[in-house]
Amino acid sequence: MTLLAIAVSGAAGAVARYLVDDAVSRRARTPAGTSVVNITGCLLLGLVAGRVTGDARAVLGTGFLGAYTTFSAYAVQVVELAGADRTKAAIYAIASLVAGSTAAAAGLAA
Repeated sequence: MTLLAIAVSGAAGAVARYLVDDAVSRRARTPAGTSVVNITGCLLLGLVAGRVTGDARAVLGTGFLGAYTTFSAYAVQVVELAGADRTKAAIYAIASLVAGSTAAAAGLAA
């Protein structure tokens, strides 16, 4: 039953990721949607890791948040940015890492 719950929550996380990324990216006209998704996902995973146990942790952390966040899209965006402007790519890569780690720490501390 836990595997089914993880699959369902993963589907919900993927849909949430698409909706948030699309809404933010259309307004900002940049890869900001991926950043918003990954940073909020880090915060939420920090909260889950610090407060949730058992099957609920697997459903929320592995299922929903595993599908919601996306390292692969972030990596592709860094490479694409590097093709146009290496400085912007480096700033984006470092800022995303710092913001995500800070958000995860805030979630764990909450």
